[in-house]
Amino acid sequence: MEAVIFDLFGTLVPNLSPDRFTAAATRIAELFGVPLERVVEEIKSQFPQRMSGAILDGPLQFVPLAAALGVSVAETDQHAAYSVWVDFQVAGLTPKPDALHVLETLRERGYALALASDCSSGTPARLDATAMGAFFSVRACSALIGEQKPHAAMYEHVLSGLGVPGSECLYVGDGNSNELAGARRHGMTTVWVDNGRSRPDREVSSDADHRVTELTQILDLVH
Repeated sequence: MEAVIFDLFGTLVPNLSPDRFTAAATRIAELFGVPLERVVEEIKSQFPQRMSGAILDGPLQFVPLAAALGVSVAETDQHAAYSVWVDFQVAGLTPKPDALHVLETLRERGYALALASDCSSGTPARLDATAMGAFFSVRACSALIGEQKPHAAMYEHVLSGLGVPGSECLYVGDGNSNELAGARRHGMTTVWVDNGRSRPDREVSSDADHRVTELTQILDLVH
């Protein structure tokens, strides 16, 4: 094994907090002068466009949201809404306990590290503002590639950047977006990060060669 490829959300960091999402959406609703329920509905409906790069992160990223809501929003309020969203994104990039220790240990053992994440276009820059950013010179961001997992482009991007075959890679993820099945199709050994679902997820576990409940357990799989 030469490399370890990580998913981001639900794997190295927790999945985005529903409470923080609601707080951010509430402030945007106030800025746009529309009910919270409509803002939440439209933000969620435009989620695929943000993940695919059809809507890019930036100071005017909520212009499509305002259009969908049928409201005219001053540019200053658009910028304010963007700032609210950036704060929400940054808060969501707090590493899980032991994530940094695991990354550092893998690097010390000589493994190349890569990231494959379904995320909006601004996430790589946000990641670089955290301690995790320094570990990943090779990254596949869905919004920048234009495809989401399990599309082959996501895996081929990181394999090309690493310069190693899939058979020499460990893929670690929480199983969303059928990512483990996609990794296995590229010859990778797959690790399911089980975040404690209330019932066994047979579909996810069937695509995993290994199951871990703590990130430190990954260190027992590679030496």
